[in-house]
Amino acid sequence: MIGLDTNVLVRYLTRDDESQYRATMKLLMRKSASFFVADLVLVETDWVLSSLYDWTREEITAAFARLLQVHNLQFEDEDRIRHSLAAVRRGSNLSDELLIAINRNQGCREFATFDASVTKRHTRFAFVPKD
Repeated sequence: MIGLDTNVLVRYLTRDDESQYRATMKLLMRKSASFFVADLVLVETDWVLSSLYDWTREEITAAFARLLQVHNLQFEDEDRIRHSLAAVRRGSNLSDELLIAINRNQGCREFATFDASVTKRHTRFAFVPKD
């Protein structure tokens, strides 16, 4: 298995550099090869696409949904990503949703944050620490 960095995923999705896009496609088309996409790579890709490429939330979630269909891409937890993308479609933030899901999967009873939007969406799990 070959791990993919954010910049490779961005080239694949944006096709903004033809030479790097061709190199990415050649890599992804290797016979019998499989590739790993970490949650962190998805979070970074989300940030790059929204901040530097001005992609909308809808464009990004649609692109990530397409990535989940690529037969030789493997993810840390595909169900977690699908659940997080569904929350993003309802107005959430990908990195926040992945953090909540990861903490729940690790057995955390609660999640401390100063992000009011997270505590509002996850009222029974997330809380703001008080002094």
